[in-house]
Amino acid sequence: SYYRRLLRANPRDPHALAGILALRGQQIDPVRAESRVKTLLVSDPGADVLNFTLGNEYARQGRWAEAQQAYFKALSADPGNPDFAYNLAVSLEHIGKPKLALEQYRQALALAQQRSPNFDQAAAHKRVQELDH
Repeated sequence: SYYRRLLRANPRDPHALAGILALRGQQIDPVRAESRVKTLLVSDPGADVLNFTLGNEYARQGRWAEAQQAYFKALSADPGNPDFAYNLAVSLEHIGKPKLALEQYRQALALAQQRSPNFDQAAAHKRVQELDH
């Protein structure tokens, strides 16, 4: 209901649109959700939250190279977001780039000291230890 109120005030609010897509994510066909996010990005290509949402859709489909690109765009638009850095790290691991993933996990943990993350910091610390060999 919160997102719907935001959309009544501003039908193009990227945070509200991304929030609704995230909430409905498991109920919507992944291809349809991806198409919807891409359509929204046409009018606002730098929307960090929409790029993050697109990355999540790609990840859900196992399309990790595309997810990595979307997460990179999201982090470029909001370099202080620990969740964007964390998801970028996960995607980098999936495409076989452990050294870059390690850097991103470290960045995500550093950013988490300044901004509350939504990821499990203990899991991120564990990945850092495992990759730092």
